[in-house]
Amino acid sequence: MKNPSRTKNKINLEISAGGVVFRKEKGEIKILLIKDSYGRWALPKGKTEKGETMISTALREIREETGLKKLNPIDSLGQIKYFYRLNSQLIFKVVHYFLVESLSKKLAPNEEIKDAQWISEEEALKRIAYRNTYSILKKAYQKIKTTKKESKDEKESY
Repeated sequence: MKNPSRTKNKINLEISAGGVVFRKEKGEIKILLIKDSYGRWALPKGKTEKGETMISTALREIREETGLKKLNPIDSLGQIKYFYRLNSQLIFKVVHYFLVESLSKKLAPNEEIKDAQWISEEEALKRIAYRNTYSILKKAYQKIKTTKKESKDEKESY
């Protein structure tokens, strides 16, 4: 008989993608957060499907979870990695995040999502429930500010 303490559990790999979705409203940046099935404020994300690229997964998941249609991917924000347990199975999850501008405002969250809201950058940092996505939000803000500054500089140079 095998010694149970020596039996290694298989670790499953799960690949997901999502986004920090923003829009401009009257000169202010609004960030989209969703309230997930656990009742926690988070960024929209989901598992990749066979044959999908990371960006296509992120855009599909954002559309499915929020109902947003007009999305403009801006840049990669990197990835986060973590372990979690589902029942007795250990899962290693890698989530690829992208900065995505929404050209539409109207939200229509699907049945998996308890709520979705456009909020200020400061409020998003306060509400985000998962600490590992905090750095992704901060990186997104830096890219948004850089993008805003570059487009302002471009306008001034013409």
